[in-house]
Amino acid sequence: ERHTNLVARTFDRICDLLLELGYVAKDGDDLEVLENGKLLGRIYGDRDLLVTESLRLGIWRNLDAPGMAAMAAALVYEARRDDEHLEIKLPRGNFSEVFEETEAVWDSLEQLSKQHRLPGTNPLDPGLCLPIHRWATGARLDAVLQQADLLPGDFIRWTKQIIDLLDQLAQTAEPAISVTAKDAVDKVKRGIVAYSYYG
Repeated sequence: ERHTNLVARTFDRICDLLLELGYVAKDGDDLEVLENGKLLGRIYGDRDLLVTESLRLGIWRNLDAPGMAAMAAALVYEARRDDEHLEIKLPRGNFSEVFEETEAVWDSLEQLSKQHRLPGTNPLDPGLCLPIHRWATGARLDAVLQQADLLPGDFIRWTKQIIDLLDQLAQTAEPAISVTAKDAVDKVKRGIVAYSYYG
C-alpha cells in the first residue's frame, strides 16, 4: 500500500510539472494532453523531457548532421568513472553554443524537478561528442576508437543508442530537424556499425 501511494504521489508530481511546462492542461478534474505532450509521448528514454523541450525551443535547428549526431551522443553517453576528469574537446563550429543552450535547458528542468520533489538526471556528457562527430564526417574507425578510448564493441553499443535517438528525432521532430536527423543516421550507420545490424 505504501508503494502504491508513493507511485501515485510521484505521478501527481509529474503531472504538476507537465502542467507548469504546458504539456498538459486542466479539463475539469481531468488533464488534457496538449500538442507538446503528444510530442513528449513519442520520445523514449531517460532524457525524454529534455529532448522534447529542446525540440520545442528549436535550439537544434542550426546543427548539421554530424552536429546532430554529436548532440545525440551527449544525451545518451555516460563515461566510465575513471574518464570523468579527462579534458573534453567539442566539435568546431556552432556546436559548443548549441550544447551550452541544451545544458541551460537541462539545468532549468533540474531546478523544476527539485521544486516538484522529483528525481533529477545526470548532466549531459560531452565525452563522446567529438569522436562521434568525426565518425559522422567519415573518419577512420581506428582514429575514432583511439580518441574515444573505447573498444569496438563499446563503440558499437553507444552508436546504436545514438542511432535509436536520432531515429526518434527523424520520426517526431519538425521537418528541418527530421531531415538532419535522418542524414545523421546515415552518416553514423556505416562501416562496422552498419555491419553490426546484420551480423
